[in-house]
Amino acid sequence: MHNLFKVVLEKFLFLFVFLVFLNCTPDSEEVESPTTFDLTVGIEGEGSVSPQSGSYSSNETLLFKATPSTGYYFDRWLGLDSEVEREEVEVILNRNFQITAVFLPYPELSDEVLVYNPKKVDSNPVFMIENGGKNTSLTAKTGEDLQTWNYTANLGNDIELFPDGSVLGLFKPETISFSFGGYGGILKKFDSSGLLEWEYEVNSEKELLHHDFDLLPNGNILLMVWEGFSAEEAVALGYSGVGPIYLEKIIEFNPQSQEVVWEWRSADHLVQEFNEEALNYGSVANQPEKIDLNYNNIENGDLMHANGLYYDQARDVIFFSVNFYSEVWVIPHQYDTETTRGSSGDLLFRFGNPSAYKSEDERLFYNNHHPTLVEHHPDTKGNFLIYMNGSEEEQSVVYEFSLPDVFESDSQGWTTPEVVWSFTNPDLFFGKISGAYRLPNGNTLICEGDFGYWEVTPQGEVVWKYQGQYNFWRGYVYP
Repeated sequence: MHNLFKVVLEKFLFLFVFLVFLNCTPDSEEVESPTTFDLTVGIEGEGSVSPQSGSYSSNETLLFKATPSTGYYFDRWLGLDSEVEREEVEVILNRNFQITAVFLPYPELSDEVLVYNPKKVDSNPVFMIENGGKNTSLTAKTGEDLQTWNYTANLGNDIELFPDGSVLGLFKPETISFSFGGYGGILKKFDSSGLLEWEYEVNSEKELLHHDFDLLPNGNILLMVWEGFSAEEAVALGYSGVGPIYLEKIIEFNPQSQEVVWEWRSADHLVQEFNEEALNYGSVANQPEKIDLNYNNIENGDLMHANGLYYDQARDVIFFSVNFYSEVWVIPHQYDTETTRGSSGDLLFRFGNPSAYKSEDERLFYNNHHPTLVEHHPDTKGNFLIYMNGSEEEQSVVYEFSLPDVFESDSQGWTTPEVVWSFTNPDLFFGKISGAYRLPNGNTLICEGDFGYWEVTPQGEVVWKYQGQYNFWRGYVYP
């Protein structure tokens, strides 16, 4: 037993001495870290980069800067952990490193394009609409007309392009009984070859199609109609002025049956404080869900002059831009026509100009056009956009609002929904037409009616401007 212990101890001591010997040999010395690394700089396209290829000190911080040649712009760096689009980027040199700067040529631009930022502009072309003219075009951001349409009749403002190449638009008839700015009269559908498929006319001594339409999910079409009332009828409604008046009506038209299947009349939802003996007498301030007939006393009788509508499928309501009230009215669509004529068809919500119902809350709108919800950008989808013409200070503003989930009429009045984004510029102003549209990349396309088009980023940077040769109604984008 004693001898066994001795043998084990001797083997342990031998192993210990052997390990100590190994650790003391020259082969166990630490490998020295390199003091320099090699840098390789590449270039695609035309431009220059600093610093250039060579050997640099280990862990040195290098500031790379890309400078494009004339006719080129810097696009991105390759060789980093992720693509970087800034022209300057810092890198700590802790290994042999290869980096490439990519420069791309500017596309050829037409004379109409005044500003063009190829890295930030939305790539989709714009469907441009000549206001009241005979032309529309699908135009690339470079200014190239990809396709043009020429019509024999003048546009009654709105026209839209469909995926199959067909178009649907409002046109002016040869003869009319009355008119105001933005009148139409005939809705026409053309196929992709330009042949007329069908038309629908509302054009009489009492009624006239005008300005705008919207296509519903079921294939029906919402249309705006001026509805005329004689001087005697106007007095009976409680009108304080003299002469005939023209109020707003919305109809839903079925193109298959060529029938009107629903309607909403502003005449069914009035209030007035002028004549106790007439219809609609009551307190304007206490009934904001109704429309003050005498808010405007306009000589030609066009008291409301709505100019745009947009159907919200999620809420089953219609947003109605009413220019001469400087408001947006939210109108229920879920009831049949008979129910809509009663109090169920009163305004569910209104915003932009509280003075229209004698409220002292802040006024934001001084004339307005193109009500629309964001459709194609996921972060802001469902928000509301409108072009505020700004006739009071001759300064237009595009507003974006976050809206409540549900609209409910409230006899105590309403507060303006939250403004989540806006854009203006000293050069942005037109008191008529115009509009705004949220693009798929998050930018906003603005139609300044007497100028052309702007595209601005969420940060307010102007990345595209197009100056046209005539006035524009709106601009649409079809991703």
